[in-house]
Amino acid sequence: MTANAAISAMANLLVIAGLPFLFYFVYQKVRYRRGFGEIAQRAGLRLGSGRYVGYSLAFALAGALILLIWPPPVAPFVRDGSPQQVFRGLGLGLPSVLMALLYGVVKTGFPEELLFRGLIAGSLSRRLSPLWANLGQALIFFAPHLLVLRIMPEMWGFLPIVFFGSLFLGWVRIKSGSIIGPWLIHATANVAICLSVASRTAT
Repeated sequence: MTANAAISAMANLLVIAGLPFLFYFVYQKVRYRRGFGEIAQRAGLRLGSGRYVGYSLAFALAGALILLIWPPPVAPFVRDGSPQQVFRGLGLGLPSVLMALLYGVVKTGFPEELLFRGLIAGSLSRRLSPLWANLGQALIFFAPHLLVLRIMPEMWGFLPIVFFGSLFLGWVRIKSGSIIGPWLIHATANVAICLSVASRTAT
């Protein structure tokens, strides 16, 4: 099961992050003759300001604590089609922790942050005001997350959290020039939800 999770995570990493970054790299290299280091920085692949990493860490821990105290209903997450369904009945142990890290950090956290915050928000912020760039990236990130309603229609109340959370992640990315902080927040939330499902459905 862990091996399958690793394969799925790497495939997602390649499709959502690897290919868009490759196209971006080729475009920047051919059109503007930029080097790899400059291109990576433009995509948010740098540490950025430590202050914003600190903000992100605090936000991530607060979010994980909220999920621990007031967890969302578990039923929608164990439904067929839900990405967290594979955590059903696993309990808290090494396999579930490894799978949660693969899902939250590698499969969703980094690829989505590189694509939406690194490439999209970064490009928009160089062409628009910070306000409009942030709003634009949040709307683009929010649109595919509407598909969650096909599997979990009762989770519609969660969507404003996704949107306003995306605004915060975009703000951190634009202010810091880095996706490290947004990646930390995104990954922590996804790992926490996976482990919550695993622990609350333990047999």
